[in-house]
Amino acid sequence: MKRDIETCNAWGLRKCSGAKSIAGNVAGLLALVSLSACGDAIYDTIELMPPPAVYVAGEVDPFPGVNESNYSDEAIAFYVTDRRPATEEDAQRFYANERGFALRAGTVRVQADPPFSGWEEIKAVSLSQQDSQRRLLRIRTVDEHGFLPVDTISILPNAPSAQEKREGGGRFMRAINDRLAATVQNDIFIYVHGYNVDFEYPVLSAKELQHYMGYRGAFITYAWPATPNRLAYFKDLETADSTRKNLRQFIELLSQNTGADNIHIIGYSAGSRLAFEAVYDLALQYPEGRSGAPRLGKLILIGSDVDRSYFAQALDDGILRLTDEIAVYMSSTDAALRMSSLVLGVDRLGQVFEAQTENEIEIGRGLRATEGLTLIDVSGAEGSAFGNGHSYFRSSPWASSDMFVSLIYDLDAETRGLQQLSPDSPVWSFPSDYPARIVSAVKNR
Repeated sequence: MKRDIETCNAWGLRKCSGAKSIAGNVAGLLALVSLSACGDAIYDTIELMPPPAVYVAGEVDPFPGVNESNYSDEAIAFYVTDRRPATEEDAQRFYANERGFALRAGTVRVQADPPFSGWEEIKAVSLSQQDSQRRLLRIRTVDEHGFLPVDTISILPNAPSAQEKREGGGRFMRAINDRLAATVQNDIFIYVHGYNVDFEYPVLSAKELQHYMGYRGAFITYAWPATPNRLAYFKDLETADSTRKNLRQFIELLSQNTGADNIHIIGYSAGSRLAFEAVYDLALQYPEGRSGAPRLGKLILIGSDVDRSYFAQALDDGILRLTDEIAVYMSSTDAALRMSSLVLGVDRLGQVFEAQTENEIEIGRGLRATEGLTLIDVSGAEGSAFGNGHSYFRSSPWASSDMFVSLIYDLDAETRGLQQLSPDSPVWSFPSDYPARIVSAVKNR
């Protein structure tokens, strides 16, 4: 079993000052370089994440309408990528770890190893914290629908023709609309992954999210060309910037060509920067707000490596005009963001906001009064500190429960059972009785 890519980068560093800071930086970089098992590998499987706490009690059915006869149709997953297609010279099976520039789309089928006997066993394992077997997920098949009709750099050789993009886009949008017509929630969910991954890993991560969302809506992985190498972080940040226009136009394409009520975007780690930038661009593109703009629902940023001041600028520029909500999940035990903060010299959005000075307290009050912004500290959530504390949306049954319930039932933080850190704090946290609270919230909605 290949380890969780983000988890194996367990730098475990602390921010310090003076000579200790220099020593910490050197030690951290040495630790990073020494993690040879975490880079230059193919990550094409994923171990099943623990079931969300809201489902374990058995009082909430996450799979309305899913049964043995229709599970195969429900389980189809969508992807969009601007990776280059793999060739025989590549180690990857489907798409290489290089920029392909043009945007392609399709569907995937996933299988478990060892396989499940049928839907009833899948459901039983999904609602239990115990499984008699260690199971891995892997991609079985990929069916590419073709190119999407977004702008392509015109000087590129072999750029897709207008007809190719029109035909490929038509096939994909019809598939999305067919999926929306068959599901209980008329929404689209886009998952934007982090760095250090092949094509397969984020698709499998998104597949788990789709599963625990109860196969509601249409779930799409935006598989940008990250590099599965532990030293490629800054390269990947540049690559994320290079694909921002594609994501922005893809969001517009979905809004114009599907009947979705909302388009929700889930950005993780370095992918949260890409998701944030795309939505920020759209906010600047549509300064009047929602008139004519894409139908954006929630923007969820997990382990976000965005500069806090830059995020504040986006708030001032009206990014919230375009979304129902921006939810920022944060952690004080996230070692990956501690490293990023050390290297870049400023705190990251995904680190817990702690108001200590009078100025910071005033900022906190302003954030608390900002309608449509929710800041959530997962540090006290069960399983959130696993590994390097960065992949808590998979490792913490509490954190995953909160995200799923927010997306499915659109309940606010207080109704979901979260509590504020203090009367003046803009940050919500997980109380010790959170599992009981979230189950009660869903049952009484």
